[in-house]
Amino acid sequence: MSEWTPRQSSDLYRVPEWGAGFFSVSADGHLMVHPRRRVEPSRETEEKIDLPKLVEELERRGLRRPMLIRFSDILATRIEELASCFANAVADNEYAGRWRGVYPIKVNQQAHVVEEIIEFGAPHGVGLEAGSKPELLIALALLDTQDALLICNGYKDCAYVETALLAQSLGRNPIIVVDRFSEIDLIVKAAAALGIRPHVGFRTRLATVGAGRWIESSGEQSKFGLSADELVRAVARFRSEDMLDCIELLHFHIGSQITTIHAHKEALREAMRIYVGLHRLGADSLHLLDVGGGLGVDYLGTEADDPSSMNYSIQEYANDVVFAAAQACSEAGIPAPDIITESGRAMVAHQSLLVFDVIGVNRDPAGPKIEACEESDHAVLHSLYEAVETISPDSLSERYHDLIHGRDEAASLFSLGYLDLEGRAKSERLFHAGCVRIGRILEQLGESPEEFEDLRKILTDTYFGNFSIFQSAPDAWAIKQVFPVMPIHRLEQEPTRQGVIVDLTCDSDGKLDHFIGEGEDQPTLRLHPWTDAPYFLAVFLIGAYQEILGDLHNLFGDTDAVHVRLDPRDESGTPPASNHQYSVEHFVEGDAVTEVLSYVQYDKQNLIERVRRTTERALRDGRISLEDSALLRRRYDEGLNGYTYLRGED
Repeated sequence: MSEWTPRQSSDLYRVPEWGAGFFSVSADGHLMVHPRRRVEPSRETEEKIDLPKLVEELERRGLRRPMLIRFSDILATRIEELASCFANAVADNEYAGRWRGVYPIKVNQQAHVVEEIIEFGAPHGVGLEAGSKPELLIALALLDTQDALLICNGYKDCAYVETALLAQSLGRNPIIVVDRFSEIDLIVKAAAALGIRPHVGFRTRLATVGAGRWIESSGEQSKFGLSADELVRAVARFRSEDMLDCIELLHFHIGSQITTIHAHKEALREAMRIYVGLHRLGADSLHLLDVGGGLGVDYLGTEADDPSSMNYSIQEYANDVVFAAAQACSEAGIPAPDIITESGRAMVAHQSLLVFDVIGVNRDPAGPKIEACEESDHAVLHSLYEAVETISPDSLSERYHDLIHGRDEAASLFSLGYLDLEGRAKSERLFHAGCVRIGRILEQLGESPEEFEDLRKILTDTYFGNFSIFQSAPDAWAIKQVFPVMPIHRLEQEPTRQGVIVDLTCDSDGKLDHFIGEGEDQPTLRLHPWTDAPYFLAVFLIGAYQEILGDLHNLFGDTDAVHVRLDPRDESGTPPASNHQYSVEHFVEGDAVTEVLSYVQYDKQNLIERVRRTTERALRDGRISLEDSALLRRRYDEGLNGYTYLRGED
C-alpha cells in the first residue's frame, strides 16, 4: 500500500467540492483557508491562513474551545460573486434593469455580520430585508448605503408601518410589502395620518411550489402572499385612494435552499405573468421585481438535487432570473424592472466554521485482546472463542453468524442466571474482538457485503466533542442537514477509524451521524485514532441560520466568536507577501454560566447565598472541613463566572 498523502485526505473529505475554493489541504496536513478564494497553488503570494495555527494563536489571545470563527473576506467574496454573476447576466441579455440585492436579517442577525454585509455590499448597493419589527429597527439604524433598499416584510401593526414610513425622512428607501390583504388598510391610514406617500410592494402567492426541505412553505397554501383575486382587488383599492403610483414592487418567495433550477424557472415564469398582468391593470409605477430567497448552498459538493445540495450554479441562477424578466417584459412591451434577490444563505453560509476539540473516544483503537478460555468457563464462551480463532477470509460469513449467535445466547443465559457478570463481560469482549478481526479482513479485501451492514455500526467509534449541536449546528439535529465535518490537522496521516461524533449534552439526539460521502451522505466519518494530544475537528458552512436558531439545551450557551480579516492589499492590488498577515477583530466572548442561568430566571447572588447557607450547615454538622468548604465555594464561584463548555487542564 502506498503512503497516505494530504491529497488523499482532501479527496476523502471532498474539500474541493464543498469548499468552493475557500479551503484546501496543505502539504504538511493542515487545513488552509483562502478567504478571497484560492488562486494558483504555485503563487508565493497566495493569501491563505493555516487554520490549526490560527486556532493556536486565538487560544493564546484568550479564546476558548469551542470557538466560532468568521472569515470576513469570505463574506465579501460571496457578495462580490453574487453581484458579478448578475452583472454578467445583465450584460449578456442587454438588460435595461439592474440587480439590487438585499440581505434578509433573519438568516444571521449577529450585529457584526450585518455591519460587514452593509460594508462589503455598499459598492454593489446591497440593502436589507426585515421580516419583523425588531429587524426593521436594526435596518433603520444601520443601513446608510445610498439608494439601497429596505424591504419590509412580515406581519405588521400600525407601529411597524409608521416606523417604515418615517424612515423615508432619514433618507432610507423602505418598501412596505403587503403580505396579507388586511395590511392595505394599515398602510393607507398610516400614510394619510403622516402625510407620507408610501412605497408599496405586493407579495404574491404562487401556485408553483419550490423544491427541497421547505417545499411546504410555497404554493397556494403558503403562509404569506396575495392570491390572484386579492391582487386585483388590491390594485382597485389603491386606485380608489389615488395611490396607484405607490405600487412599485412585486415580490414572491418559494422557500429556502431550493435544490433544483427547474423550480426557479417555473416560479419565474408564473411571477412574470403576474408582473405583466399588474401593469395591464394600470400599476404603471411597478418597476421592482423581488424574486425572494431560495438560492441554495451546495453543502455536499455533489451538484445534485439533494436537500443539502443544488444542481445549479449562482451564474445559472442569475442568467435564468434576468432572462425570464427580459423575455416577459419584451413580449409585453413594458419596461424591464430592477431585480431584487434575498439570497441570504448564499451570502453568509461559507463565512463561519466551528472548531472544537475531541475530549474522548469510547473504543480502544487497538481493539480488545482475545482472551483464552479457562476450563471452568461456560460453554458459550468456549464457542465464542473458537469462532474468533477460526476467522479467515473464506469463513467470514459463517463466523460472523456464529459470533452473533454466541453473543445473543450469552445475553439470554445472563438474564436467566446461568452466566455471571464476569462471564457476560467476557462474552462481549470476545464478540467485539471477532468483529474487529472480520472488519480488518473486509477492509484488506476492499469489500463491504450487505450482510455485514450491521458490522460497521458495531465497529464505529464514538468521538466525544466539546460542543453542543443544539447550540452551534441545530439544523443537523432538527432537519438532518448535512454539514461538512473533518479534522483540521493530521491530514498527512491516514484516518483509520470509523466514527460518529456526539456532543456534551445528555440528549441521545446530540450527535453527528450523517456525513458527506460519494453520492449520498454516510453514517460514519473516517477519523484518526484519538490520543491524549489535542485533536481538533471543525463543522463548516454554518453561517446561515445556525447561530440564531441555536438553543440552550443543557444550558450550553453561545461559544466564543471572532472575526478574522486579511490585511488590505497594497495600492497595486497585490496581497501581503506573508501567508499569515491577518487581523483579529470583533472578539465576542461566549456566554458565562451566570448569563445562561439568567435566561431561565436564576439569580446569581441568590444561588451563591443558598450554597453558602448549605455549606454553613454542613460545617456545623461536621460533614465538611473548613478547607473543603472554601474549595467548594471557590469552585462554585468559578463555575458561575466561567464558560459553559469544558476546558483543558490548566
